[in-house]
Amino acid sequence: MNKLKLFWGMVITLAFMLVLAGCSGDSTNSSSTAGRSNVSRDTVYEFYDKVKLNQTKEQVDAELGVTPTESSQLKNSFTYVNEDTSFGVSVLFDENGLATSKTLFYSMTEDLAFLTTKTVTKEQAESIPNGATYDEVKNILGGEGTETSATQIPFEDNKVSYIRVWVNQDGTMLQAVFLTDGTTNNVMYFN
Repeated sequence: MNKLKLFWGMVITLAFMLVLAGCSGDSTNSSSTAGRSNVSRDTVYEFYDKVKLNQTKEQVDAELGVTPTESSQLKNSFTYVNEDTSFGVSVLFDENGLATSKTLFYSMTEDLAFLTTKTVTKEQAESIPNGATYDEVKNILGGEGTETSATQIPFEDNKVSYIRVWVNQDGTMLQAVFLTDGTTNNVMYFN
């Protein structure tokens, strides 16, 4: 059990680092979705949806067709950004060069707010028990979450764990980690 907790701590930290890397751009040059009528779910997820776990770096490079930026903080992590939309994906490759994790890349948290149908609160986050299913979380929050990360868990036969967020217009958000069995392990609210 301690191994599982340690691993989840690392996964959450990794995903948060990748999200922060995506959100740390110069806000004066950011192309926030606010006021952009051409932004849709397809725009946001164009690169994310094209990356499949277990693809090689060469396959990801060919599929996305842009030169990635290598992370200076995380070995074998590359970020691919569509310069036309400012959205992209950060991909972590294992020692065999296979994609084992992908995280949505965006300039500002607020850029994802249009994907959340209902405002979420800290109180709602606190009311979600560990072990809740995605359907139970959706019922508590009143709407679907936005997938921002998918990660293979090596000691669980590479089954996939997901992170979903619910983002308010002011950039506050609720983040839920869903284990490989589809239940929550960690729910956090960010101001």
